[in-house]
Amino acid sequence: MVLQTSQNGGPTIHEKEPLSSLQAEFVYDAMKDKSNMLLANYSEYRKLSGDGSCSYRSFIYSYLEQLVKVSSDEELRLIGTLEPLLEKFHRLHLPGSYSDGHNAFVNLILDCMDHKQTLSVSDYEDWLFKKSQNEKKFSEIISYLRLVAAIQICTEVEKFRHFIPELNPLCPEAVSILFFKSKLGTSCYLYQQWCRRKVIPMRAEGDEVHLVALTDVLHVPLRIVIVDISGIEEPNTHIIYESTDALPLVPCVTLLYRPGHYDIIYK
Repeated sequence: MVLQTSQNGGPTIHEKEPLSSLQAEFVYDAMKDKSNMLLANYSEYRKLSGDGSCSYRSFIYSYLEQLVKVSSDEELRLIGTLEPLLEKFHRLHLPGSYSDGHNAFVNLILDCMDHKQTLSVSDYEDWLFKKSQNEKKFSEIISYLRLVAAIQICTEVEKFRHFIPELNPLCPEAVSILFFKSKLGTSCYLYQQWCRRKVIPMRAEGDEVHLVALTDVLHVPLRIVIVDISGIEEPNTHIIYESTDALPLVPCVTLLYRPGHYDIIYK
């Protein structure tokens, strides 16, 4: 199958590969060793392009893959989590068209709901893979998810204050931004300007704070398996958002992180 490519020329989303092949991607022995340890609990992984949006793309693709295995109530639950965002978007005066992105995202979710009712698990996975290769349409989804994350960060300033140290009002960068302070208040304006530069643009590097904001809104469990050169001997698993008893059938997304990049990892 021919893959679409990202702007940097690499494939946007790859086919699954045996996890045993991951070791060959690393130079450092510590990362090789940790990748081998993952074989005890995981069997495959899926590489994604390193275009700044790999965190968003891997998160939503993994989530969509798993919809075929849960009740259609899940799609309706997810769409419901987005209802408060339009009013927040208008209040925050963030750039972009919220309605266009929202409609594209909801249509994708409903499309998944329709196809999973008529396709086998393997056929659904093939259909989703082919659909995700339309990079123009899939980019609309990523752009919308970036806007969702930005809305959450700007709305929950107190929570995200600890994740974004450069927005401390005493930081030089923050002081320069505050020179143009808006009527919305010091904290809110700082976070708006940060999101305009570090979250909303498609080429902005999507990192953990983006995923925290996204899962806060969507209530989708997320864990990140980390392979790095730290002194920790085994791969570290970071729980970003954990399922509750009230949400027992929500798909749990598991991502593989190596410094600067996210992929999807499978049991």
